[in-house]
Amino acid sequence: MKINKYFLIFLSVIFLMSCEKDTEGLSSVTYYCDLELKGNSVELVALNGTYTEPGWDATEKGVDVSANVTVAGTVNASVAGLYTLTYSVKNVDGFAKSLTRRIIVADATPSALESGVYTVSSSSNRNGVAYGRDFPILIFQVSPAEFFISDFLGGWYEQRAGYGSNYAMTGRFTLAGDNTLSLVSSSIIGWGDGLDGISNGVYNPATKTISWTATYVGTLNFNVTATKE
Repeated sequence: MKINKYFLIFLSVIFLMSCEKDTEGLSSVTYYCDLELKGNSVELVALNGTYTEPGWDATEKGVDVSANVTVAGTVNASVAGLYTLTYSVKNVDGFAKSLTRRIIVADATPSALESGVYTVSSSSNRNGVAYGRDFPILIFQVSPAEFFISDFLGGWYEQRAGYGSNYAMTGRFTLAGDNTLSLVSSSIIGWGDGLDGISNGVYNPATKTISWTATYVGTLNFNVTATKE
């Protein structure tokens, strides 16, 4: 019994020494970097214009580490579209903090419908069930009278259900002279399909409010109303 007792003590010491070796060089307390973007989380750039990076601030325990920030992604101002830049910085222990900025490159041809961020009203509904919260979507002109929309479903699956960006119904629509909408295309990556169609689509320039009914998988009607921020 004494041999077993001393043998267990010996193993315990070896184990503790091994743990100390594995954690050597690591801080007992890690401090994450504070990262803030200058400018806006969504920036609008005119097609064929120039994107100017607003910049960022990063600190670790009060020390400026802005020079350590890396930026992933590119913006092509000669092609209308939605671009994402990801800003990341790591602390001394290798733990990262990341933020994203979306860049809209939009056709600047004068239009009654303004490009930018639109807020989907909480009173919007799917088959009578209200969204319950406001959700942001993006609408911007890609060519004269033709617009890109980040989610025809107004954030129902992507934001309300929390499924993520693969479940946003992206697409395009045209705006007629009487401010009515017509569907051009739509797709949702997560399920690999699109809308059956949209109806009752209209834009009110006086209130900067746009509304439509998006019909999906035959029986689901998303009645969406959104206003320019």
